[in-house]
Amino acid sequence: MVTDISPRYGTVEGGDTITFTGTDFSTDTSDYTITIDGVDCPVDTATSTEVTCTSGARIGLVASSLSIYIEDYGYVALQGLMFRYVSLWSSDSTWGGDFAPIEGDSIYIPEGLNLLVDIDETPILEAIVVEGSLTFVPDDDDSSTERFFDARYIFVRGGTMEVGTEDYRYTSKITFTMHGDITNSFLPIYGNKVLGCRFCTLDMHGPVRTPTWTKLAATVEAGGSEITLAEAVDWEVGEEIAVASSSFSGREGEKRTITAIDDSDADAPILTVDTPFDYMHYGEIQYFGDDLDEIDTRAEVGLLSRKVVFKGDDETSEINEYGATIFIHSSGDDSLTARLSYIECTLVGQAAQLGRYAIHFHMIGSVHNSYAKGVAVHKGFNRAFTIHGTHYLRLIQNVAFDVKGHTIFIEDAIECNNYIYNNLIMNTKRSMSLLNTDQTPANFWITSPDNIFVDNAAAGSDRYSFWFDL
Repeated sequence: MVTDISPRYGTVEGGDTITFTGTDFSTDTSDYTITIDGVDCPVDTATSTEVTCTSGARIGLVASSLSIYIEDYGYVALQGLMFRYVSLWSSDSTWGGDFAPIEGDSIYIPEGLNLLVDIDETPILEAIVVEGSLTFVPDDDDSSTERFFDARYIFVRGGTMEVGTEDYRYTSKITFTMHGDITNSFLPIYGNKVLGCRFCTLDMHGPVRTPTWTKLAATVEAGGSEITLAEAVDWEVGEEIAVASSSFSGREGEKRTITAIDDSDADAPILTVDTPFDYMHYGEIQYFGDDLDEIDTRAEVGLLSRKVVFKGDDETSEINEYGATIFIHSSGDDSLTARLSYIECTLVGQAAQLGRYAIHFHMIGSVHNSYAKGVAVHKGFNRAFTIHGTHYLRLIQNVAFDVKGHTIFIEDAIECNNYIYNNLIMNTKRSMSLLNTDQTPANFWITSPDNIFVDNAAAGSDRYSFWFDL
């Protein structure tokens, strides 16, 4: 059985030493037949727990495959692990000996080609169509590296886009910026300024953040610039937070940047922010009656910053209320897999445009393998999370702030068995587009009782917290 492969990628030119770690291997190198994409990988060393081989050159477009056979043992269980031949963006051979793409170019990645983005910044590309794979490898050596990927359209059609995985998270900072406006051409169904996913595998995973939201441990008065939190956090100086309203106005939630952290009491860290608060934010638990029943009225605090950022362009998105979108759709149960965890989405959603939400799971059916976890959505112009004709989706520990329209939106009342757990929604604002009810919006719009809502916080809206339209 294989438990790890290192490295997970190697160039199509070959010559990479690959180490397979696992259990119950043969120690005789002559017992092995290892093939990767149909290319022989001669074994160099073998112990009971580790085998190494050297990759050969791979020519042409070949679907990724791996086989390890041991004489008298049989085939080794791979547990879904894979070594992938890749073509490097930085290599001239990837582009046929020509130069790499320039601004305005489009890129087609056919099935059997795995393109690995190993540069720090791309020009603004027109479109990337992915039928093979587009991979962004975590930087294990320097988590402070910052990278930028700019495009008008990214369409993953039957292929894979990987920005880290659940086990190998993207540790550097990377910002995906989508460019364009309403005048640009629309992809049928998916629209523009879009990351579209059709019969695809979409993985976007930043480092785990603990927690994604918490509560105040003490009241902060208007004019104050320090807050005390109710538990230990892994938040950092320079990151953005939002503190929920604790008055009758849902608009009194406030976004600030952390400038200092005093964690001398790790369980009650004190954060200093860049600008004093305009409003009081209440931080007390109240007790009532002879039995001292408690009501927790402490304002919530959410972390908005993440390492992996998906956003609309700064030049046009806010002024036009026309941001970037992630549109996830293909017909048929589990016909795609979209796993989003600990990423940040800002300048997202397209006002007055039907279906153009920050993250839209659209008419897929059952999606047992898909989820959004620990995602932060802020400055949204048209809803945050929309579940439409989709079942068994998981929305877990997400944070949304300053979003127009119903923020978590279950669309048609046919949706069932979706698990919506421990999400924090703040500053939901009215929208004068789409449904009339978006003019009196809810943090959570619920059209079917056959979904599971647990431990969510509705923390400020222009009208409603939970709206059951049954």
